Formats: sequence, C-alpha cells, structure tokens
Amino acid sequence: MKLKNVAIVAAAVALAVGMTACGGSSASSTASSAASSEAASSVAASSEAASEAEAQSAEYTVYNTTGSTVSELYLYEVGSEDKGENLAGEGLADGESVVITRDVEADKQSDTTYVLEFTTEDGTTQSFETLHYETAPISLLSADAAAGATPIAFSAPQN
Repeated sequence: MKLKNVAIVAAAVALAVGMTACGGSSASSTASSAASSEAASSVAASSEAASEAEAQSAEYTVYNTTGSTVSELYLYEVGSEDKGENLAGEGLADGESVVITRDVEADKQSDTTYVLEFTTEDGTTQSFETLHYETAPISLLSADAAAGATPIAFSAPQN
C-alpha cells in the first residue's frame, strides 16, 4: 500500500514539473510543492516503519539437558559486572526450559553480545561468552557433554 502511495506522489510530482516546464500556471507550482512535501512525508513514514520493524526482541529458549538441576542461570551483556537476576528461579530441573527475552534498540542489536552462564546443583559453572542478539533455542550441556567447544548447543532437545 505504501509503495502505491509513493508511486502516486511521484506521478503527481512528474506531472507538476511537466506542467511548469510547459508554462503552466502557478497552481501547478503549488501542486508540485505539495506533492514533493507529501512524498517526503511518505518516505519519512516508511523509514520510521522500517526502523520499528527492525526493532525485534531477542528470544532464547533455554533447555536444561545437563542431567541435573540448574541452580543458577544468568544472561548478561559481555563486560557487565552485574549478572542480573537468577533466571533459574528456585531451580531449573533437567528437561525443563525457560524463555528469556531481551530488548535493545534496533541500531545497537548488531553490537550486543551476551554471556550465558549456568551452574548445576553439583557446583559446576559453565559459560558461553559470545551469544549474539538473536532468537535461538539453546540446550545446556553437562560438563562431560561439553568437553567439546562449548557448554551449549543451538538446538532444542530431541523428544
């Protein structure tokens, strides 16, 4: 719909400019100014709508697949000294999940990086320090399963 409005405004501007070039009245000059103003407003509205569309929440569905209860779970920005609240609450039992949502201004989303840190009931703490602003499933892995590159997997558990 907005593209149609922009096309109509562009046609009006072209008509007004053509009439002015052919010696049309001052009314055509006024029409040209009005059409140009409307076109600028349409472009500004489209840009604003695009910015709002880009402003999305990051959403992480975190699954506990460690084999034990996760007693502490934090998601905080890299470099922050404040971890925030314990997202595991009273404990996240094996097989349970929690959805974590974060909101950042659209122009800062690509620069935002988080640390996902968790501690299991046996006291083992693991962290993933390069989590980007995105929507993703995350499975927390046990220390034994995490012997590879990371303590998490970007997938939901298989049922």
